[in-house]
Amino acid sequence: MKIPTKKNFMKKNRVYIIAEAGVNHNGNLNTARKLVLAAKKSGADAIKFQNFIAKELVTKNAKKAPYQIKNTKNKDNQFRMLKKLELELNDYLDLKNFCKKIKIDFLTSVFDVESLAFVEKKLKPKVLKIPSGELTNFFLLDKINLRNYSIILSTGMSNIKEIKKAINRITKKKIYNPKNNFHKSQNVKNLKNRISIMHCVTDYPLKSRYANLECINSMKKQLGFNIDYSDHTTGILAPLIAVSKGSRIIEKHFTLNKKMKGPDHLASLDPRQFKEMVHLIREFELLNGSNEKKLFKCERQNKFIARKSIVAKKYIQKGEKFTYENITAKRPGNGLCPSLIDKIIYKKSNKNYYPDQKIK
Repeated sequence: MKIPTKKNFMKKNRVYIIAEAGVNHNGNLNTARKLVLAAKKSGADAIKFQNFIAKELVTKNAKKAPYQIKNTKNKDNQFRMLKKLELELNDYLDLKNFCKKIKIDFLTSVFDVESLAFVEKKLKPKVLKIPSGELTNFFLLDKINLRNYSIILSTGMSNIKEIKKAINRITKKKIYNPKNNFHKSQNVKNLKNRISIMHCVTDYPLKSRYANLECINSMKKQLGFNIDYSDHTTGILAPLIAVSKGSRIIEKHFTLNKKMKGPDHLASLDPRQFKEMVHLIREFELLNGSNEKKLFKCERQNKFIARKSIVAKKYIQKGEKFTYENITAKRPGNGLCPSLIDKIIYKKSNKNYYPDQKIK
């Protein structure tokens, strides 16, 4: 099989935008399909769901996080909340096929070893998401097979040391060198291209003062990877800033309606907001262009109008020397370029020139 890489699941020079549906389907397949359609219409490249088995993810008495209590407006425990948000395993197959039909990439994140086994066997992913909470779950990371798929690794609640340990574990222990290199003995080609590291801050919704987008630059230097971004703020400014810092994958929570019941709806964008974010990212890409400074086609028609030519400043007789007193530069620019002044200055004129006449 062809090993998938970031390069072949992302279009060249284009930000890959993921609509994170997560559990915003509220455990209902029809709602999940509606999310797929809405994400496609909003311009997302991919939609991502969360693949988990509640009894494998949490103990039956695990408390909710404060944001989960606030957003769901009840103090029920995590297990009961997540149990209601589960999809049937076969539902993911349905969603993957539906995504293929309407031409949007299907992605999933995994939270436990059993779910990973199902995803690898039945869904056969090209790209797999490892969520922030699993960054230190070596039971799960030890099962990741980079020979079969690329991964997106989210880094909420972590520090650089923990991220490096996770990368080492995923790449089968001590393969990753934090000085920007990988050991040549590793039997996986293009290893670095198949791991995407995402800056993330785990709170829903995230207050602006905690977004910490400047660390994208420091993470690049410390890890030797390009750093992408998973956003939990309520607006669309943070993803745009991340793109301006070089992030090539943007993930943003997505819902049909922010007023729906559930832990993540408040930190999500609705279809109108998501479409606006996509539009602004695409506009940024157009404005940002490439790293090559060149004459564009649209400038050519203006070049000769805006630039100048060397012309006679006053009457010049044949045989008279060109000097700064008798020549100057004026529009249009379809004559001798003023940058060539050194080639004619103090040389004799071969003809008579009248004021404003182009020097040849």
